[in-house]
Amino acid sequence: MKRKEVQKKSEKENKNTTSRLFAVQALFQMEAAGKSFNQIKRELKEKLQKEQFEGSTIIKPNYSLCEKIIEGASFNQRIIDKTINKAFDNDWNLKTIDPTLRAILRAASSEIIQNKTPIKVVISQFIEITKSFYPSGKEHILINGLLNKILIDLKID
Repeated sequence: MKRKEVQKKSEKENKNTTSRLFAVQALFQMEAAGKSFNQIKRELKEKLQKEQFEGSTIIKPNYSLCEKIIEGASFNQRIIDKTINKAFDNDWNLKTIDPTLRAILRAASSEIIQNKTPIKVVISQFIEITKSFYPSGKEHILINGLLNKILIDLKID
């Protein structure tokens, strides 16, 4: 692979990582502030249309990916929550964990259900996002284990 191709691939991966992070933040905000998908979608679009990313170290996210993750999590929340709770094996449940972890699990599950991105990429990205929220914790291990159980439950390879 040529250097330019590697650089373009890396830029796309970074945009997708940022998109997933924005989706987690949006899902957190939906729950914390009681906002609807349409409100969040409008706010996200406004935020991304501003030129706040130019001259910044923040990579502008892929709006389409971000929207698909949020929309999928919103419209499939009952199924997603049921699947996540099943993955806990009755030890815990979504109500007993930190709201940021809930948002991460819902976003990851939404993308897994859509099945448009290689599963290893989805899991790896959400583990890294978890580490960014909990840099000194073991939450990423919990997320990894739960996502693997969700894959088995959904029968996705």
